[in-house]
Amino acid sequence: MFQNWQRTQRVALVLCRLQQRLERRVINAVGLGRQDRDDPRSQAQMVLQTARWDVIDEEVGYSVAREAEVAAVTAALKLQDQLLDTPAQSLVGIVAKLEIIARTDREIGDPTDFPWPHIESVLRDLKKFVGNPPNDRPDRSAVRADAARYWAIAADLVRLEKAVTELPVIVDFREELTLGWSEPFRLDRREQEN
Repeated sequence: MFQNWQRTQRVALVLCRLQQRLERRVINAVGLGRQDRDDPRSQAQMVLQTARWDVIDEEVGYSVAREAEVAAVTAALKLQDQLLDTPAQSLVGIVAKLEIIARTDREIGDPTDFPWPHIESVLRDLKKFVGNPPNDRPDRSAVRADAARYWAIAADLVRLEKAVTELPVIVDFREELTLGWSEPFRLDRREQEN
């Protein structure tokens, strides 16, 4: 379990860094700046920036990278949740479970707050007696394969989300109101959201 968690964490980190690089690329290309939402020229500028963002996002795959990172992080969180139901088979297994807990908190919260320094101290003491859990860096080809799998899942999700937002919404008022319309009223989903 510890090695699976390490590998999943590594994949999430790789995808996070990729997502950040692509986000920076899109932001630099679009030239985002502060806009006054009440100024009509600023509103027009925001519309143009949004359109440019969408085009560049499509070119570089930022949205896919973002969703791939989310998928990898979710997988790591699921492994962390399995800790509760996975009994350790040895003292090294207990050390591995504590290592996952301690590493996770370093990334999320403040590792100087109670009880984390105390858990780290106990973890160091245990490691003196039983050693470290296997801490091999995950195989690069396995990390790439996992990243590609999350990328494919994310690409499917982004395509599906885009297809759904482009579907027209059909509203048929004839059942609720008789206002003289003889045909269903079509409203584009993007117009509905605004």
